[in-house]
Amino acid sequence: MACLAASALAAYLFLGRTQAGDSPWALFPLTVALAPVILVGAMAASVVLSTLLSAALDDRTAAPTGPSEPAARTERTGAEATTEGTDLRTTLERASPATGSPSASPSASPAASASASAAP
Repeated sequence: MACLAASALAAYLFLGRTQAGDSPWALFPLTVALAPVILVGAMAASVVLSTLLSAALDDRTAAPTGPSEPAARTERTGAEATTEGTDLRTTLERASPATGSPSASPSASPAASASASAAP
């Protein structure tokens, strides 16, 4: 209601400077008719401005600012280590093209990797 009253005041002041301001019988009905139009226009302008500012700020904050810090490493034991090793090996095999024989790959097997990392 306060916004509608403010838009009515804006419409009244705007119309007061035109020929409609000469006649109060024309000024009041035009003010009543123009106030909601001004209110809707102000709301549409604020939504457009908000969207543009949001898009501009998202573009600026989405860009990486520098190298990310490595995540903390945690030790896993048992089935979790085997599953993680298998997933990592599968991911590495898919990411890099196969060159040479399978026995020449850096990770021979998850069991060998687990036993090698467990050795002191």
